[in-house]
Amino acid sequence: MKIIVSGGGTGGHIYPAIAICQKLEKEIDDLEILYVGIKGGPEEKIVKKYDYKFHSIEAMGLPRKISKRLFKSLITNLKGFSKAKKIINDFKPDLVIGTGGYVCAPIIYQASRKHIKTMIHESNSFPGITTRFLSSRVDAVCISFEEAKKHLKNKDNIYITGNPVRTNFNEDFSKKDLDKLGIKKDIPVVFSFGGSNGSYALNEAVKEMSQLMKGDFYLLHQTGNMYFENFKKEVYNNEFLKIFSYIDSIDLFYAVSDLVIASSGAMSLTEISSLKKASILIPKAYTTENHQEFNARNYFEHGASLMILEKDLTGQKLYDNIKEIINDKDKLKNMGEKANSLQNPKAADEIYNIIRKLMAS
Repeated sequence: MKIIVSGGGTGGHIYPAIAICQKLEKEIDDLEILYVGIKGGPEEKIVKKYDYKFHSIEAMGLPRKISKRLFKSLITNLKGFSKAKKIINDFKPDLVIGTGGYVCAPIIYQASRKHIKTMIHESNSFPGITTRFLSSRVDAVCISFEEAKKHLKNKDNIYITGNPVRTNFNEDFSKKDLDKLGIKKDIPVVFSFGGSNGSYALNEAVKEMSQLMKGDFYLLHQTGNMYFENFKKEVYNNEFLKIFSYIDSIDLFYAVSDLVIASSGAMSLTEISSLKKASILIPKAYTTENHQEFNARNYFEHGASLMILEKDLTGQKLYDNIKEIINDKDKLKNMGEKANSLQNPKAADEIYNIIRKLMAS
């Protein structure tokens, strides 16, 4: 069986694709997977780490206003659609799966035109423009939140599956791992990140908080590549704060942490839930339909997390929230259990079963 998988731009699109690939590898013996993404995009590095074959196409998001960028994006996307057609013709897939991001639009569209079986997985409560555009053209749409259904025109091909999680999450760590991170386990460990690209608001709060930390916990903080150099120059030097530009081995950071601070993208929430981690959620204010706040509020109302809106975020408030729960082991455990109850642990199984039915029809 030959399958093309495509999704890119952010971890919220890429990691569900990886999880689906891992499930397919486990279940199908004679399988060939080709991953299609943007050259130099985060998906290229991540996909190659997992040893999947990677082909690139050109793609750009379309700006809403007429500008030079609009014309550039039109030309770029025309090239992308042409390259996608060639990939389809050369590879001859039995199935094409998209997980979001504008990169998957050309390959899904061209596959549907050739009547090849197609599927989209949407991880967020408010579907992205690619999912909304393609949902009526594909054979199946898998969504993670029931809320997403009302934003899609065709209701007949929608399945609520939840978000699949990669199989390589390992909750074990060694002294060597701790040494590499520059920490010990004699005090609690907090892991903070604002999605794969970082968060300006969270970075500013951590800078302020770096002057308040007195050794009652370690903070492992990912800034995002674009913020890293300025962050290093401006942050207060504190031995209990360890900073990273981008994290490849996120499973290790989850494993060593007692508490996670994150924006409330769907994939981050799925990972937090799967690993039963207590969390402080800081939804990004500029997301489509404010879906991150909707996600975070759901966890907060179920007692699975604390929540701070970006407009209320300060270093002092973040520090106070951490101090409120970091040494209360019962509270940490209880929040983790409640988070676990909010996600579907069999999402990958359900997606695979939909694929089986799709290919048998």
